[in-house]
Amino acid sequence: MNENHKRKVDTRVVVETPEGVDFQFVIAGPGTRAWAWLIDNLLKLGILAGVGILLSAVGVFADSSENFVAGIMSIIGFVMNWFYGSLFESWMNGQTPGKKSAGLRVVRTNGTPIDVTSAIGRNFLRTADMLPFCYTVGLISMLMTRRMQRLGDLVFDTMVIDERREWISRTGGLTANIEPLLRSECPRRFSVPERTLAVIERLFESDRIISDARREEIARPLSEALRKRLGYQDPAPDPRNPHTYFRTQGFRHTQFILRVLKTFADDPSGSKGNSKNSGTLMDRTTKKKERSERDSSYEENRQLAGLSSGEPGRES
Repeated sequence: MNENHKRKVDTRVVVETPEGVDFQFVIAGPGTRAWAWLIDNLLKLGILAGVGILLSAVGVFADSSENFVAGIMSIIGFVMNWFYGSLFESWMNGQTPGKKSAGLRVVRTNGTPIDVTSAIGRNFLRTADMLPFCYTVGLISMLMTRRMQRLGDLVFDTMVIDERREWISRTGGLTANIEPLLRSECPRRFSVPERTLAVIERLFESDRIISDARREEIARPLSEALRKRLGYQDPAPDPRNPHTYFRTQGFRHTQFILRVLKTFADDPSGSKGNSKNSGTLMDRTTKKKERSERDSSYEENRQLAGLSSGEPGRES
């Protein structure tokens, strides 16, 4: 095992779902988490300052006692301190404004999205992590755990991942003879999350001994969800040659997700722009040699992430 692989293992966690799909997550370190924490606290201070200016503007400071004003500010400070992280992580799928700007996200250790209970619990235990000062307990806990979890993460089975990863283009053999989707065929969204593309790739890998019929059965729920997301409708049979249409109906879900992979794998946003990518999902280490040149970026929508991790997975 070379040195690069050793460093990679130290900072990444691979989670395998019951469907046999591997997701590799980059664990966020103390530095990036501290940066996100600083941004969140600056935002909190900005909100408190804004409220103070607003109270001053409406004349509250002039007409009310200092104790009343101090009470209002204390209540707002209490809510911000105890519920800021909980509310944002519940509402923004594991992110606060600070985490979002730093490219971080809180997920469960099996790769599934965080729930409300976990979001509230891990943030309430932040008080214990801060003891005796400057997050000493939390930092020690992070250094002693492989997933760099503070006490709140350990109790509620969560981890913080770094999503600022470079997207890696794919080999074209799988979709060499597949027609890409046209924008006119997809009246709704014209984007597919990188995680979904990784699931499609995994389904067609050569190391999976699976019949075409079974693959079609597995592809059906994903195909139906993608059709709904994209607004895609199967074209009507050609009256001049209906046999082609009915011959392909037996594997229409398989063919559709291959068209999705063909369309969005080389350009995940469905456009030909040039910008920096965020978010990728790596498969097994045997695919490392297949990496090719880097391509354009996209704005990832993760609403379909649960399709591949709806059940608790097991860690490789």
